[in-house]
Amino acid sequence: MGSGSSLSPPPPSRRPPKLGHKKSMFGCQRCRARRVKCNEAKPVCYNCSRHRLPCNYDRNTCAKKASPKLTATELSPDETETTEPPESRSRRRLETRLMYQYVTETGRSIVADNVTSKYFIHLIPRLSFKSDALLYSMYNLAALNIAKCYGDEELEGGAENVANTYFSMAVREHKKETSQVNKETADVVCLTSCLMRTSALIQLHGRNREPYTPPWQWLALARTSTSTFAEAFEQVGPDPTSAAFQLIKLTSHLHEDGKLPNRGNFERLRYLMDRPRELQAVEYWDSEIQETYERSLKYLSTILDLMDAEGSSAAVLRMVLVFPMFTDERFIELVREGLPRALVILAHHFAMFKDFHDLWWIGNIGVDEVAAIANAVDERWQRFLAWPLQVIQE
Repeated sequence: MGSGSSLSPPPPSRRPPKLGHKKSMFGCQRCRARRVKCNEAKPVCYNCSRHRLPCNYDRNTCAKKASPKLTATELSPDETETTEPPESRSRRRLETRLMYQYVTETGRSIVADNVTSKYFIHLIPRLSFKSDALLYSMYNLAALNIAKCYGDEELEGGAENVANTYFSMAVREHKKETSQVNKETADVVCLTSCLMRTSALIQLHGRNREPYTPPWQWLALARTSTSTFAEAFEQVGPDPTSAAFQLIKLTSHLHEDGKLPNRGNFERLRYLMDRPRELQAVEYWDSEIQETYERSLKYLSTILDLMDAEGSSAAVLRMVLVFPMFTDERFIELVREGLPRALVILAHHFAMFKDFHDLWWIGNIGVDEVAAIANAVDERWQRFLAWPLQVIQE
């Protein structure tokens, strides 16, 4: 192993030097200028709030210089803002059908465990009457559920088109609500974020993978939801009656300050850090990248240990699902750049979805992504993919 090799090519000029803190891809303008870590809370981050200073998020205007913060709209298939359909009898009938679908089937089908069932089955429909974002997110998932389980033709105009329309509408309303989170709206904002993450995962179904484009947008959307939960917690605090607090509490042992925990070991996945001479000569490498990969492997190794102990349990599913929420921003950058080692690690994560393929909202996502990554990387990386390929072939 040569993880500290000096044979790496020089870093691209757009990367600033490491200055003793973790680089924030989506931080506010003031935190980046001061070179301090930004918690990315909206509309005002913690540092700006503490110093009573204006807070400006400007990364979305610098797409060529840095990875922009993803808005959920960008995940819609046509990447355009959908016009809201006019009020009409057909729209009322459609929305009644979608509400019925969610209440009778969709809500209970997307529950990862018994602990959260009361939120997805009962609380979300009740709170949706107070939030258009939550309501439209329900409609979006219900339409996707119909498309997947009953066929696209089941809804007039196509169930997938209906789903895309309500997804864009949900994004529009969610942006408004996340800009003014308070104690009364915290639960709604967090539950909407949960539904949107599920929808983003479903949108990986059947996507074009030739040529392979890494699903960095899905990772980024899930990662940004962590800031939403952090802001909600600041508003509600340790309130046992708050759904937001209970959801945060459920995953508190899976992260450290909103990042993958840097604990445990990755012995069973250590081969993924092997750097033979032929890779050292072409692979960009620094201490930050090494730490990013090792932190990801420690988390994935913990999932494997739990899978050995419990099989396809609800706890395993939760760990697999929240990986994108807490993964390092640097890892998302590396995936976006298509670096082979990042893709190989991502393939190991996708392989862990295989045991849950019977869930309609997961299906063959894991199998399809692993196979596509194997086709995308050259022969020097194929040996690193032995386990994921074995899993999807079983």
